[in-house]
Amino acid sequence: MEHRSRTARITVTRDTNERKTLPAILILLLLALSPATLRAAEVAPLPELGDPAGGLISPDQEYRMGRAWLRQLRAQVPVLDDPLVQEYVEHLVYRLASHSDLKAPDLAIVVINSPDINAFAVPGGVVGMNAGLITNAHQEDEVAAVIAHEIAHISQRHFVRRYADSQRLNRAMLAAMLASIAVAIAGDGDAGMAGLMASQAAVIQQQLAYSRHHEREADRVGMQTLVNAGMDPQAMPRFFERLQRNRQFAGRPLEFLSTHPITEERIADSRARASALPAGNATESAVFHLVRARLMAGYFSDPQQAMAHFRSQYRDGNSLQQQAAGYGLAISAIRAKDYPLAGLTIDRLRQRFPDQLWYRIVDAELAQHQQRYDEAIIQLTELSRLMPGNYAISVMLANNKIRAGQHAEASELLTPLLRQRPQDVALWRLAADAWGHNNQLALAHMARGEVLFLSGRDDRGKEQLGYALNHSKENFPLHSRIKARVREMDAESKERF
Repeated sequence: MEHRSRTARITVTRDTNERKTLPAILILLLLALSPATLRAAEVAPLPELGDPAGGLISPDQEYRMGRAWLRQLRAQVPVLDDPLVQEYVEHLVYRLASHSDLKAPDLAIVVINSPDINAFAVPGGVVGMNAGLITNAHQEDEVAAVIAHEIAHISQRHFVRRYADSQRLNRAMLAAMLASIAVAIAGDGDAGMAGLMASQAAVIQQQLAYSRHHEREADRVGMQTLVNAGMDPQAMPRFFERLQRNRQFAGRPLEFLSTHPITEERIADSRARASALPAGNATESAVFHLVRARLMAGYFSDPQQAMAHFRSQYRDGNSLQQQAAGYGLAISAIRAKDYPLAGLTIDRLRQRFPDQLWYRIVDAELAQHQQRYDEAIIQLTELSRLMPGNYAISVMLANNKIRAGQHAEASELLTPLLRQRPQDVALWRLAADAWGHNNQLALAHMARGEVLFLSGRDDRGKEQLGYALNHSKENFPLHSRIKARVREMDAESKERF
């Protein structure tokens, strides 16, 4: 299994009838049911975990199903392309997964670039969240509580238990319904719901939505995962209660509540369970507050407003929240191209908190935005020695090497990363640039093909690999490798579950 790295303005306004994201995604992933099958599903009993019916969908099928769905998701929704946020989320998810009931978890983790609060899990170990889950949380443990709940859906195989009597997926129907869901995720609720109705997804959702039993079980199992990871189980009822309070001021129902219904009974049950469990470690995560500020800076439409927001909270304070505000001010100043303010703020943070490596990383980001690529490379190279194998620093270093014209060096950095993370679209995109500028055309076309295929554009991806085959005729090992990958892509495109 791949070893993963360890490391606003926010107003949630999505109408319940427009945004049925999570239940629809989970259902559509597993089912495109005929009316006859739906009628049978109404009376069919749920299989227990030990029931042979649970074997109707094997773990390998779940894995392939999840990765196929993820390719389609990338084609339809904006995935956040920020290696620092990705590094943080992966570290948090794997920390929780290692303390869960998952056996040797091999997860695909995706962050959607949306300020709304939501999270989801898909068979085969796909775990995702909206960036808004982080920006709307007050503490890391609250984010962890939601993630632990989603991991529990995977570890308890709720999908298989709920849908054991499903018929085979019709891929064309699935693709059409996924496209409609993605439109709704992206914000065009009317168009998305129209597509869902056309493909009978509303009927599927009504008939086979998650049972209350499975939601309670995910709460219970997820809370135990929090405790096992040394985190606060009270974070789950605390987050639920705040969402309930905020709902009355949101204008429209919160997206999270439309996909994770929260009742007073559920809150009371989670509070009672949490009270019976150890309190966990109360230490706050500095990195969580920095990631939160980084994301919030990006969700202000006007960088000047972002700067005013963070400046009012910073005031040269020493608390974690004030440090994060200073960091957010620096990020916002970079976005506004106010480089003197960014540099002054970063220097101040580095002098006062020399052990916080994130302030050195943002200093390298400032150098990159000012096109001082050689300086950024020096800083990131030093950081990579301090944190060998760190995903975010490696990606940032490769990016700066490409910008500085050091294409061969960037390729050397990216090649082992791609072996570890063969489904990482951001890495393939960087590799395509590095190889293309280095006149390694076969490799460049291969990388572009991977970017397209992993983003749900199967035909265009295979077309790029065709170009790669033409450019690799004199290189037998590479030619053979590309041919094998073409066969894999063909098989994955045609696969039915």
